[in-house]
Amino acid sequence: LAIFLLNITPAIAIDVIEVDKKNEFPTEVTVRYVLDCMTTLGGQNDQNLYTCACRYDAIRTGMTFEHYEDGITYERNRAMPGEKGGFFRDNERGEEFYNVLLKVREKADSSCIVVKQVKRIKPTSKN
Repeated sequence: LAIFLLNITPAIAIDVIEVDKKNEFPTEVTVRYVLDCMTTLGGQNDQNLYTCACRYDAIRTGMTFEHYEDGITYERNRAMPGEKGGFFRDNERGEEFYNVLLKVREKADSSCIVVKQVKRIKPTSKN
C-alpha cells in the first residue's frame, strides 16, 4: 500500500487515508471490549482471547464506530431513571443503532466459536 501511495498525488493520498480511518475503532474501545468479553467468558486466557477477538472483528465489520458508539451509549443509559434517562429512552437514533448492535453481536456470537483449548506447538524445521 505504501508503494501505491507514493505513486499518486498527495491530495488523493489524503483522501485514501481519511477513508481508511473512518471506521477506525479507538484502541481503548478495542481493549475494553475484549477485556469485558473475556471476563464474561470466565477470565483472561488464550481461549477467551481468540473468541473475543473474533467477536470484536465481527462487530467492527458489521457497523461503523459512530453507530457502535450510539448503540453502546443507548444500551448503557436507557435504564437511567427519570428525566435524564428519558433523553436516552426517547432517542430513536440510539435505539436504532442499539438494535443493529444486538443483531451484529448475535451474528458474532454464532459465527465465533468459544475456544475450549489452545495448544501451542513448536514449528517443525525443514531439515
